[in-house]
Order: sequence, then C-alpha cells, then structure tokens
Amino acid sequence: MKGKIKTLKAVAALVLFVFLCITSAWAGGKITQDPVVSDLSQRISNLQNKCDVAKFQWYDIYQDGLIPGTDDAAKMIIDARSALTAGNTQQAGALLDSADKLLSTYEKGNLPQYVAPEPLKDPDNLGKIHLGTLADLKMLEFAGVPRWNYWFNFVGKGDDGEQYMAYACINHHGTGKVTLPILFAVSSTKNPNEVRQLNFNTLPVYTEGKDSITYTVKEGDRSLSYTLASGKVSIEYKDAYMTFKTNAVFKYSFWYDKGNDAAMMMPNAAMAGFEEIGAATAAFSFKNKTVRCKGFAEQENLFCGGPKSADYRSALLKYGNEWWVPFYSDQVSGLFCMTGRYKDAGLYYNGKYYIPSEYRVTPLEGNKSFIIDAKFGSNDLHLIIDLWGWDAKLYEHWGNASGTVNGKAMTNGYAWLEHIPQGGVNNSPPSANPKK
Repeated sequence: MKGKIKTLKAVAALVLFVFLCITSAWAGGKITQDPVVSDLSQRISNLQNKCDVAKFQWYDIYQDGLIPGTDDAAKMIIDARSALTAGNTQQAGALLDSADKLLSTYEKGNLPQYVAPEPLKDPDNLGKIHLGTLADLKMLEFAGVPRWNYWFNFVGKGDDGEQYMAYACINHHGTGKVTLPILFAVSSTKNPNEVRQLNFNTLPVYTEGKDSITYTVKEGDRSLSYTLASGKVSIEYKDAYMTFKTNAVFKYSFWYDKGNDAAMMMPNAAMAGFEEIGAATAAFSFKNKTVRCKGFAEQENLFCGGPKSADYRSALLKYGNEWWVPFYSDQVSGLFCMTGRYKDAGLYYNGKYYIPSEYRVTPLEGNKSFIIDAKFGSNDLHLIIDLWGWDAKLYEHWGNASGTVNGKAMTNGYAWLEHIPQGGVNNSPPSANPKK
C-alpha cells in the first residue's frame, strides 16, 4: 500500500512540475515556442507562398523572367517540413536556404522575343475608343478578325450578407457561327469551392429588336435569355431550382489597342474588340427566398482566331502571362490586360476615360491576391484584388477590389480575373470550351 502511495505522490509531483513549466511559459494568452522552431515554421509558410507565386506565375513573367527551379524548391519545402517535425532544425534551415535561392533565381531565356503593340506609350491619344454601339455588338467580324464570343460576368454582395457570382457566354470561337455549349454558371461565398455549371447544348434563337439583340435558348424547364444593347445588358436564367436576373449599365467601353485595328498581341495571334465595365444589380430567386445583389458586371466582345490566326488560349498556353482584370468601385473602374509582352489598360475616373502611362502587378498570396499600381493622367491608383472564387477549368477568378485612388479609399469594389500561365498549371490546360 505504501508503495502505491509513493507512486501516486510521484505522479502528482510530476504533473505539478509539468503544470508549473507550462504556466511559466505562458505569455500573452499563448504558450511560447522555441524561437528557432517558430522562425523556421514562418519561413516554410513564406516560402510555400513564394512557391505558389512561381507555380501559378502570379507575377509579370515578361518583366521578371521565369523561375526554372520551382519544382525542386517545392520538394525541398516538403523535406524541410519533415525535418522540422523530426526535430532536425539544422537540416530544415539548410533546405529552406536552398529553396529560397531557387525561388529567387529568374531566367528570361524561355520567353519568346517578339514586338507587341504599345498602347500605353501615348496615353493621351485615345484612338477610336467609344461606347460600343448596337452596330458594334452585331459585328461578327472586326478588322478582318472573326468574333470569338459574347461573355458576361457579375460579382456582387447580396442582402443576406453573402457574395454571389454568375457568368454567361455565347461562343463563336472564330467560326462565324455560335458554337456549343452555351455557358452559364453561378457561385457564392456560402460554398466558394463549388461552381454550379448549368450549360446548354442547344443552339440559341437570335432575334433583333429596334435597339437590342437577344440570344434565347431553352432545354426542358431550363432557359436563358441574353440581351445586349448599347451601354446595357440584361440576362435571365430559369430552372426548377432557381431564377437569376441581372441588369448592367455601362458608361464607356475599353477597346484593345485603342480600337484602331486588330493587334498582334502574340505572334500569329491577332486580337481585337471591346470590353464594358459598370454597375449592376442581380436577383437570385430560390424556392424559399430571393437574394438581391448590388455589384459590378463586365461584358466582353472579343474577336480572335479564324483561319488566319491562332486562337487566344492556344497562344496563351505557349506565351503565357495573361492578366485580364476588369474591376469596379464607387470611385474608379476599368480594365488591365497583359498577354505575353502586350500591355493595355483603360480607366474611368470622375467621368473621364484614361489610358494609364504605366502599371505594375505585385503578388500577395499565390493564386488569390495581388496589387496593381498604376499612374493615369495626374492620378495614382493602388488597387488590391482579393479573390474568393475560382473556376479552374476556365482559369477564371472573382472577388473583391479595394485600395486607394489619389490616397482616398475605394468603396464597394469588385473584380474579375482571367489568368493563364505559360503552359498552364500542372500540365492541365484550359478546357475545350473556354471563354476566350
């Protein structure tokens, strides 16, 4: 019995000792950690993000170059994590040093050399930029290049506190006629990893009104109506589960290379057309409730492909560096576009259209957030894009825009992104039914 009592006392003493050790280490409401382990853990986190930035080419590769050691660095980070778990801090540190060196080594040798148009060189010359007319919307060919699509996307905040996304697309793919499927999809922050695809495989009916054109498609109890007019778009989708309605108003149009002609943005890839960005409202009606949203919309009219030119996405997989960023806020809106070596942009501020003289993309979190700093006229834009949704097959992202214009905070900002790195991600190119 006495032996058992001694054993219990010893156990109690050990428990008390451990408790005192933990208590003495308690600081600011949390247990302090070995500073070496803490530093290595933070380095692993930082380098993993740096690796993601390299993997997704989440930066301007034509400005900085490619990072050929990305795959090797990724393996080193995994090995460093294992070494740290095993308590081998020296090995973990050495692996992280090597990974950091690889992820800081850029090479431009694999970036094709070619001459691209430079619309930012003369920002005061607006060329043929104008609000798209009904005649422009009807065009199936511009400057000898066939129409690629009609594409619409919406992002906004609902009166239930969630954010919502929808996109619709009538593809032509440079063929001179509609090509299937007709794309439609919705998503929300309730389940940001889920994109509900509701595509149609039936050719739409095309009708012309006095001031508009409409594409209508029906399959069973599902239908989609897509109406375009100068400075306006309205879309309605219906099925047994939900109804979606949206209206958008545009005050200006961004034209690639100022609308002067088709631009050889990449070798053997002539492209042209216009994009429209503006305020939009939408309603998502379900069986038991209706969510009303305010946000922004973007309407694309792209011309590319055809018998004389490569299609847009095939060229981008070869040359990479696509950053296609329409955004909207109460103060300023516009679009930034990089494809290969080509850089273009247009901004609308205080009722006036501007072409920036320069801008730069800075990564934050790989495949999620980034900054664009731009100068336009006598103004400065610091734009922060934070994305909550991603359609991986189409390389489309959507989310929020914030930042400052001339030092004043932007409000009610939303954004879209299409980003294709050179060669795609993990050898998984865009699907056969892309937007562009």
